[in-house]
Amino acid sequence: MLRYVIEKLSNYPSLFLFCRGLLEADFREIRRTIREYLPDSNNQRVLDIACGPGAFSELFTADVYVGVDINRRYIEFAQRQYMGTFHVMDARHVEFSEDSFDGVLVLGLLHHLNDDDALEGLKGVARVLKPSGRVLIIEDIPSESRLNVVGHLLHRIENGHFIRSAEEYRTLLGAYLKKQSEQVFRSGFCDYYMAVLTCNDNSDDV
Repeated sequence: MLRYVIEKLSNYPSLFLFCRGLLEADFREIRRTIREYLPDSNNQRVLDIACGPGAFSELFTADVYVGVDINRRYIEFAQRQYMGTFHVMDARHVEFSEDSFDGVLVLGLLHHLNDDDALEGLKGVARVLKPSGRVLIIEDIPSESRLNVVGHLLHRIENGHFIRSAEEYRTLLGAYLKKQSEQVFRSGFCDYYMAVLTCNDNSDDV
């Protein structure tokens, strides 16, 4: 029943953002992480893959930010509410030219995809990233504290069926990207694995 409510809630972007904001302390830790590792620059383009309703577009100037999501309702909401460029697009098949972005943000996508689909998406990330570019991955992991009852409950009822451990994410990401740094942090009640990556030396063969 709760899973059904969550799925219905996700159909209403403004309500979804409000509820997630309550559970994640207004996304303060996530926003801080994005600002630190993908700082805004007027001459560096950023691609936000699976951008949802577009809330994190506010961290970038409109002329450098591009957000994509498979959910048309989210994209239409983002186009009304935020500055930047937004497209309906499947994260497994990003339709941009090679070496076209200086930064790529992947937040809360991979735990919705099985390994094959996730690898297809990461292959696309490596393709559109410039050789000097940077990728920031932020993904749900199982709550590390038994006392975090709310965090455990959220993972049981949310619609991401492939929540992985940090080690599993490391293995997945290493197929197409090279890790520079990583950490685990908590945003409100939710625990996340974060990795900063660049192109593999063999990314030209992707």
